[in-house]
Amino acid sequence: MFELTQRTLPTLVLTKSIRDIREQFGIDWSSVEWKDLRKPLYSALGAQLYITYRSRMASDSIPWSLDEQAAFWRAHYRPDDDEQRFNALATKFDNREYNIAS
Repeated sequence: MFELTQRTLPTLVLTKSIRDIREQFGIDWSSVEWKDLRKPLYSALGAQLYITYRSRMASDSIPWSLDEQAAFWRAHYRPDDDEQRFNALATKFDNREYNIAS
């Protein structure tokens, strides 16, 4: 996934997002390396770029409701995963139940 955000075609599509990242956070995305994704901000930015690129042709935008977010997540980010898992993890996060092991 990360590698996709570093390739030429996706970076052309993501020009505005990459420029916004540089202006808002001072991060030159073309210089980011895999090891940088250990930083939560970098990881979140990479996920955002990936989702933006993958969903660029979709008629749907990122939805607000949890069930619709789960369907979007499965369609654009984790096609082999389960929407129920997304819902369960999002609910745990929302309730501040951050047990990473589960």
